[in-house]
Amino acid sequence: MVFIIILMKFIFVLLLVNLAFSEEISLFDAIKLLRERNYDFKISLYEIKKSQGTYLQAGLLQNPTLSVNYTGLSFGEHILYDTGNTLFSARIDQPIELGGKRKYRKLSAMYQLKSVFYQSEDLLRSLSLGLVSAYFQALSDRAYLEYIKQDINEFEKILQIQEQKQKLGFLSLIDLIKLRLYKTELENSYIQAVGSYEKDIKELSFYIGGGKYEPLDMKQDPNQVNLEDLIKKALEERESLKALNEQLKSADYQIRLLKAYSIPDISIGVEYDAFGVKYKPGLGFGFSINLPLFDRRQGDLITAVAQREQILLSIKREEERIKKELAQAYENYVANKKIYTNYKEKKQVMDELLERTKKAYMLGGISTLDFLDTLRTYRAFMNTFFQARYQYLQSYYNLKILGGWEL
Repeated sequence: MVFIIILMKFIFVLLLVNLAFSEEISLFDAIKLLRERNYDFKISLYEIKKSQGTYLQAGLLQNPTLSVNYTGLSFGEHILYDTGNTLFSARIDQPIELGGKRKYRKLSAMYQLKSVFYQSEDLLRSLSLGLVSAYFQALSDRAYLEYIKQDINEFEKILQIQEQKQKLGFLSLIDLIKLRLYKTELENSYIQAVGSYEKDIKELSFYIGGGKYEPLDMKQDPNQVNLEDLIKKALEERESLKALNEQLKSADYQIRLLKAYSIPDISIGVEYDAFGVKYKPGLGFGFSINLPLFDRRQGDLITAVAQREQILLSIKREEERIKKELAQAYENYVANKKIYTNYKEKKQVMDELLERTKKAYMLGGISTLDFLDTLRTYRAFMNTFFQARYQYLQSYYNLKILGGWEL
């Protein structure tokens, strides 16, 4: 018993030390830190950077080609000499794409860049759901931890009174042992509650990129929500849909690009020539044309058209998925609200039952077993009460996030 008391004091001091260096943070500030410091989101930003490089590359002109020739040299014994009948020429050629290929390539890359940006924002929305879960789980476990701590202090007072009664002969030794065993049960529950809350804090800190943070409690109940309004807003604001729509635009320009390969490209060149010692150097020009007789990117065009059809189906699928996701989240929200309201109504009854039971026990009106059974029932009720409250709040914010809430 002495060991358990010392252990309890040590755990309590350790918890105080840890929390002394922590900072309370609201859900909105936590989401801001999620954007600034979360590892997964920061990794996704490099996908945007890579797509920016692709967009830049798509708009660049092709490099010119420089060729230099010097012919007509004669070979002698161990020597190489000019006979005066040599030809020196220098030429530069610039490939030119026709049919708007460069424009289509650049527009396709631009819309792909926008799609990648929205994909990154959609990842942030998914991470926010995980953050909300960790946030409200920590609030629930902390509320239960604070309740257990208070319950131990109150029970300690009752135990001290009953120990005095046992010494005076008004309480049996068996009943006193039962009370002491229940105190051990409370202390074990406190140790478990501390461990759960510490794990919650670590999970929350991981989401927001490290640091010591505790969730700031929410006292007010959330506002009413309308499913139809949420679905309408989600279909307008959800980044997953925006990303697919940008991919569709990119695919359209990719198809135009591939069709443009049936239009030949040309190469224009300027040349300088000098022939022999008596020939006056001169300039010339010319051009070449790439005839698309065989390869006009027909296979790539079929692939691009198929990809476009896939994207169209993906858009319809994503719209239905969002509707289903919101409907399920709304049903979960309504159910959690009813459960919490039910527990909230019953809490006053349970509080009155606990107080009457304590008074009756101190006056000898009920047995120790009945008293301890009431305490266990009330403790279990409080645990489910806290869970019901914060699951209700969590389901509300899940619904807001899924409904296109601006992050």
